[in-house]
Amino acid sequence: MPLEFEQTHRAAFQHFQPTLNRLIAQFDRADILELGGGRKPSFALAEMPRNVASYTVNDIDPAELARTDGNYRKACFDATGDVSAFAERYEVVFSRTLIEHVRDGIAMHRNVLKLLKPGGIAFHMAPTLYAAPFVINKYLPETLSTGLLYALAPHRKANRNKFVAYYSWCYGNRGKMTGMLESVGFTDVDIRTFYGHGYFDKIPGLAQLSRQVAALAARRDWTSLASYAHIVARKPG
Repeated sequence: MPLEFEQTHRAAFQHFQPTLNRLIAQFDRADILELGGGRKPSFALAEMPRNVASYTVNDIDPAELARTDGNYRKACFDATGDVSAFAERYEVVFSRTLIEHVRDGIAMHRNVLKLLKPGGIAFHMAPTLYAAPFVINKYLPETLSTGLLYALAPHRKANRNKFVAYYSWCYGNRGKMTGMLESVGFTDVDIRTFYGHGYFDKIPGLAQLSRQVAALAARRDWTSLASYAHIVARKPG
């Protein structure tokens, strides 16, 4: 049955922070790690929940981390590489629109399991297959997909924040994602799907069709057509 929560694509972004705060609130004192936080960490230092004992911002690119305020605790490493130096340090490991850029999704999720303390929680927000713009982004040559993105979303061109996306292990299908995460070792998997996007808003006809498809998919719970997902999973205690 469809889950009962707001399912628009805007809600995926609007509800990210409140959802993250609720997950962190499950711990009396939480060491938390943001993967791919790079240039823009999710928490301002003055606005972190009171029960956060430490907040570490990760990125694979030292140049991205250098753009972050020097007062943040930083960790430069590849989420799909050797994470043994950070094993079992965190109650919560989370990311926001990162995992679609990871070439090897299974390696990343296995590493997240290693990074978490027993009983810890992983939380990711990601675009998902098979929403039309992400299928296009996945299969078009990068030069073409970049040009198309900047044409449809000019504000992205100003930020130069288009990165190669692979969508490895980025599916809205709840059964598929749950099975994949459980195969890695996670339990209590919860996948919340969101529908629609704004990429076609400036294209008459296509914009209306896209909204109609999104509304129908949400009503019918066609999760394979979801555009974003909140993915929550726990490491066994």
